[in-house]
Amino acid sequence: MAVLMRWRAGGPNWRRVGTGLVALLALTELGLRVAGLDNFPLYVKDLQFGYAPQPNQAGRFLQKNTWVFNDRSMGVAQPWQPGERTDILLVGNSIVLGGNAYDQPDKLAPLMQSQLNASCAVWPVAAGGWGTVNEFRFLDRHPDVVAGTDFFVWEYMAHQMAGLSQWERESTHPLSRPLWLTGYVVHKALDQRFPTAARFVVRKPEDARPYYAEFEAMLERLNHASGRRPAGVIFLYPDRQQLEMARAGQEWLPDRLEVQRIAASHGVVLIDLAAMPQWTAELYKDGVHPTREGNVVMSNILADELRKIAHGC
Repeated sequence: MAVLMRWRAGGPNWRRVGTGLVALLALTELGLRVAGLDNFPLYVKDLQFGYAPQPNQAGRFLQKNTWVFNDRSMGVAQPWQPGERTDILLVGNSIVLGGNAYDQPDKLAPLMQSQLNASCAVWPVAAGGWGTVNEFRFLDRHPDVVAGTDFFVWEYMAHQMAGLSQWERESTHPLSRPLWLTGYVVHKALDQRFPTAARFVVRKPEDARPYYAEFEAMLERLNHASGRRPAGVIFLYPDRQQLEMARAGQEWLPDRLEVQRIAASHGVVLIDLAAMPQWTAELYKDGVHPTREGNVVMSNILADELRKIAHGC
């Protein structure tokens, strides 16, 4: 008994240990919230278009990177009010969205806006992980956006017609604020460290034919709304590895012939960034996404092309 009492006296005080752990977790939680790690965009999920940023929200991630979405989930502060200016719809995925790593002025749409005349307005529609199917089905849900568009710029990457990218998890597209931010941050870090399989399967061209048909139907609706030819631009965006393929004389876009056919059939200007000498490997911050300077170069290329077809911009 004396030995047991001595062990208890010299052993750990579990009550103090527990109190210390609780205090540590509380301080960690407070620190993460003060740092602004919980100030990120929220999303809605939908069977038709997969998911999209929630409308009418704004914030400042990490207390420095501002972000905003208007009443149509577009990444600008101004409410959707077509007709006041020449309205340019910018459609894409994370390349257009920008995401938490970019301050609002450094994203593609604001940079394009700064390159154009004030009589033209750039309206970005985008979400990280979207494929082209998500994009045209989101527009199909918002016919007023389609009807109010004067010109459009559509980003296109390889394997974009692989199907609808569905909402997967809170760590990538949160639907609500986490009650326990520390657990959320740890979960997100683990997701990034050990990524799961690709969000959609790369399909054979014949499987994608219905999607190409839907894409063409949306382009025709945009053409009709514009009443002009050409009414838009499709720009082909390569990742870093695909850019290296292009510079080595290899084909990087498997469905190039189909995209070329669609662009020609609907009077759409086609731009391949991989063919632009000013687009270089140094403009990527990772294997896919551009640096701020990359966004500047891309906005210059797109604004120059828009000025050719959208007179007054």
